Amino acid sequence: MNSATRILVVEDEFVTGLEIRARLEDLGYEVLDILDTGEEAVRKAGELRPDVMIMDITLRGEMTGIEAADTIRRDYNIPVIYLTAHSDEATVQKAVHYEPFGYLIKPLDERALHTTIRMALYKHAMDKALIESEKRYRTIAELSEDLLFILNRDTSIAFLNSRAVAFFHISSENPPYPSLEEILPSDLFEKITVQIQTVFEYGSSLHATHHFTYHEEDFWFDCSIVPIVTADGVIEVIGQFHDVSALVRIEKEVEKKGLVQIEHNMEQFQILNDRIRNPLSIIMSLASLEDTKENEEIIEQVKRIDALVTQLDHGWVQSDAVRAFLLKHYGHGKPID
Repeated sequence: MNSATRILVVEDEFVTGLEIRARLEDLGYEVLDILDTGEEAVRKAGELRPDVMIMDITLRGEMTGIEAADTIRRDYNIPVIYLTAHSDEATVQKAVHYEPFGYLIKPLDERALHTTIRMALYKHAMDKALIESEKRYRTIAELSEDLLFILNRDTSIAFLNSRAVAFFHISSENPPYPSLEEILPSDLFEKITVQIQTVFEYGSSLHATHHFTYHEEDFWFDCSIVPIVTADGVIEVIGQFHDVSALVRIEKEVEKKGLVQIEHNMEQFQILNDRIRNPLSIIMSLASLEDTKENEEIIEQVKRIDALVTQLDHGWVQSDAVRAFLLKHYGHGKPID
């Protein structure tokens, strides 16, 4: 493994630089060069792209080793191990602030040198894997038609996908984001906050459909809040908002049209009743004027027709009861007289 590891050394003391090269080569590493200024270190890092760099904190030139390492980490993502003859707390704290991948104290111990390089390479590999993983998940999140967000333990927003950014009219797709209370409508915020607190407290997913008003328009979202659980408990929650507004509006329109159709049928029942019963009454009266066999047959048939009309009346009453029930529970249709 060591033969494939290419190292760039930055050390302004010539003899110390040669000693570091010799030790590294004895351990099987490839030393690309020995540099003595921060400016040169940044330039060579971009040209040679080493696997790891060993950087003395104190260097010639205007740029310190810490400043050079920060630039290299930011621009080229190369792991840097700090090297210094000082072990005082102030120096260590200053170095740690710039997130080194290791820290070596002169004079060098060969075992510590080897171990620190291996740990730096391992940490760098894990960081790269994490970044790639985050990129994959971010890509998946951006493909979703749903609004997605991740909340930290303090309920600050760690991530919003572009759907959420667009829906809530947020100016930036990158953190820092506004607070959840700032971007959500007040009625939705109150409902979601209760869900979020419950998930953080109990560590179980929650699902609910929420109705809210946003920019004077009604929306219905199926909302899922899912915990991200580690050994330390619930550290974050993922929120998924699935917009079902169009479906709900269609259902309500269907309900409304169904009630309108019932009312229309009831009106037809009433019209049919009137148009049949009035002629039947006249026929019955005329047939009753003369007691003949033919008139008796007419009266019998009129009674049968009247019985059918009575069944229609029963249907009208039942339809009226259905309409009253739907009107009460769904709020559509004409008021019942």
